[in-house]
Amino acid sequence: MLGAMAQVPSRIGDVVPDIAEPRKIIPTPGSQRRPWVLVLVLALPLLLFWAMPSLDFLKRSESVFPVWLHTVGELAAVVIAGLVFVSAWHAQGRERRLNVMLLGCGFLAVGLLDLGHLLSYKGMPDFVTEAAPQKAIAFWLSARYTAAIVLLLVALRPVSPLLDVAQRRLLLMAFLALAALGYASQLAWPQIWPTLFVPGLGLTSTKIAAEYGIVLLLLAAAGLLVRQTARNQYSSADLALAALVTILSELCFTLYANVNDIFSLLGHGYKIVAYWFIYRAVFVVAVREPYARLSEEVAERQRAEQRLAFLAYHDPLTGLPNRALLHDRMEQAMADARRNHTQVAVLLLDLDQFKTVNDSLGHGAGDQLLATAARRLQAALRSSDTVGRLGGDEFLILLRGVKDRESIAPVLDSLQARLSEPVLIDGAELRVSASFGIVMFPEQGGDLETLQRRADTAMYHAKASGRNCHRFFDDSMQGDVQDRMRMQVGLARAIEANEFELHYQPLIDLKTGRMVGAEALLRWRLPDGSLMPPAQFIPVAEESGLIVRIGAWVLHEACRQASLWPAINGPAPWVAVNLSALQFRQGGLETLVAAALRDSGLAPGRLELELTESILISDPASVLAAVTRLKAQGVMLSIDDFGTGYSSLSYLTRFPVDKLKIDRSFLQDLGGRGQGQTIVEAVIGLASNLGLACVAEGVETAEVARLLKDLGCGYGQGYYFARPMPAEQLMAFARAQT
Repeated sequence: MLGAMAQVPSRIGDVVPDIAEPRKIIPTPGSQRRPWVLVLVLALPLLLFWAMPSLDFLKRSESVFPVWLHTVGELAAVVIAGLVFVSAWHAQGRERRLNVMLLGCGFLAVGLLDLGHLLSYKGMPDFVTEAAPQKAIAFWLSARYTAAIVLLLVALRPVSPLLDVAQRRLLLMAFLALAALGYASQLAWPQIWPTLFVPGLGLTSTKIAAEYGIVLLLLAAAGLLVRQTARNQYSSADLALAALVTILSELCFTLYANVNDIFSLLGHGYKIVAYWFIYRAVFVVAVREPYARLSEEVAERQRAEQRLAFLAYHDPLTGLPNRALLHDRMEQAMADARRNHTQVAVLLLDLDQFKTVNDSLGHGAGDQLLATAARRLQAALRSSDTVGRLGGDEFLILLRGVKDRESIAPVLDSLQARLSEPVLIDGAELRVSASFGIVMFPEQGGDLETLQRRADTAMYHAKASGRNCHRFFDDSMQGDVQDRMRMQVGLARAIEANEFELHYQPLIDLKTGRMVGAEALLRWRLPDGSLMPPAQFIPVAEESGLIVRIGAWVLHEACRQASLWPAINGPAPWVAVNLSALQFRQGGLETLVAAALRDSGLAPGRLELELTESILISDPASVLAAVTRLKAQGVMLSIDDFGTGYSSLSYLTRFPVDKLKIDRSFLQDLGGRGQGQTIVEAVIGLASNLGLACVAEGVETAEVARLLKDLGCGYGQGYYFARPMPAEQLMAFARAQT
């Protein structure tokens, strides 16, 4: 029956401990003391009367425990057993567990059997049949065995399932039936009971053995409950005390000579104490604790509401004001500025190279960096100023009471100085800088939206100026923003109108002087026939995401044209195409390359894909996988502008590249034995040791070409050999070189 009642909780909130499990709300006295200490104290009277011969007169006395006192004691026990049932039966919610119901319904049956014992006691009026010790003892043993078995069942299952209404009623009916069976066996078929008491002789061996049987059951229950108590499991101490004190009671009833002596009195007293501990365990878990826990769902709800209220106006990562609170603070600052005829400076800042930190060290490191930056910004400001986070790595600062632009220079210096202090994250030392855009209220805007938009424009110019600096907004910047918007629209139109074209700059073998390949360079042919250089429109294409569509066109067109180049005094030239980081992030690059090769018929070995160092470290795992798949197609791979980014030997050994391209900036003092030449020599040596080819960009003079050849550089590219040219001129150049 008990197994059939077991249920798996249907809600997460139902998966909670019951009366034998740990609770954090109410540490009851019983769970804080060792049960055996109190048991020893309670056992002292029993030991005293059992061990001292001088007290034998109390052991033989027939007046120590008169009927009226027995009646009062048993009524108290019955009432307490009833309270156990009432407390358990009216438990709510997750306290309606099998163990709680076992104690409640079990002790209702125990109380009813105790009532039968009370009515059957020697000296009471007849209860259906004559009152006698045999009858009273039979009721007593029925009650004691029921109590002992209930405690053992609870001890065996410290975690029990919830019961629904039907299961609770079924359990109640089962124990009522058990009590009814006990009454029937005494009142209708008393002959089925063995002799338990002989007047003049006292207890029989059967009765004493039955008492020891109860003791064994209680010892098992107490052992399990004491062990649970040692593990700080909730209410186990009270139940263990009840089991141990009941053992004392049963021992008394193996010693008494008549039903009115001192041992009978002690046994009944111990029973009442045991019932009290059981009542306390059930009352705490079913009545007192739910109220205490309710006070705790209330406190938790208040904390949650406070948290929600905080999050409504603050950024969860940094704790800084969010857009909503910044808007309110700006309204206050503007009102204060109007009253006092002062200004408000609005600073919009963006952490430089923050994406690199996220991509290389992970978003956890990025979050730590943002939190550190937030603390440092706050520390550099006055209490009257406000710093908030707009999202990502963008922060907005409001400086109140500003007189003029010059007065905020010290604040800017302090902010940059605080941010530039090294940050140690996961063993890596990082240094942070920021680009600031600054706008003044009321001179340059009357609301937060306008001020923020113009501060963003100024910040864009700060980044374009090399980062780690600040720019004040002026009206000319607004024109630049509009120009970028017009250019973005024009780029989208240019894709549809096929206004792009490719020019090619030859790549020269420095040993033979022969053209071995060419780099495809994008040009935009405007409607008026003029060409726009890529430096003007590529940044806008990157920002807008149009670079992905443009890059796909470049790859297909370069492969198509290269497939038409003939072999001139050697293998046919290869074509080099630059890739964008956005093409890697959006995925599908390998499919695009395969399609371009297939559609053009170009041999994979004649296509070289140029990657920047920033692409390789942006997301090393995924980029490595993509680069490996590209290499498997048979194309060549080179690292462009090597040495200007985040050069690392580790990625050179991990990524299957074929060439290193030396940036033109290192060739400026070649021949002067300066730092540039040292770097060039190091790169050429590194490439040679790794088995990579080396290409020098920006070769301007014959002397530089000769030095590069002498240093062991394989290929050169630059104005000394040829400027970029249309495809139709490239083959003529190649023939002339031959």
